Amino acid sequence: MYEYMWLRGPARGWDDDADGLVGQLRCPLRTSLVNQPLEGEHSEGPGTGDLATISVHTLVGVGKLDVADFQDIARRYAAEIPGALLAEFASAAHLIAMDVPDEVASVLREFFAR
Repeated sequence: MYEYMWLRGPARGWDDDADGLVGQLRCPLRTSLVNQPLEGEHSEGPGTGDLATISVHTLVGVGKLDVADFQDIARRYAAEIPGALLAEFASAAHLIAMDVPDEVASVLREFFAR
């Protein structure tokens, strides 16, 4: 069921499965969830820094079909990181690179050409 949340978001119906993405995501996501308890052994934990101190070119991408909390987080990152560019993808949920790979590639090309 988690694969549906990441791909469909709150705006899509249960039968929406563009390009069979749910099937592609099911096994990797389950593997990730099974191994989630190990994350603490290999993680540095949440960042404690101030977003305003980030000094590299930053692109923040967000799917407009994602849950509202993630959209808010992306917009906050883009607003608080100096010079950050926000790219919103109208027909994507959480996994924008899987949902709209051609759009993501186009945005990345433009971003790196700056």
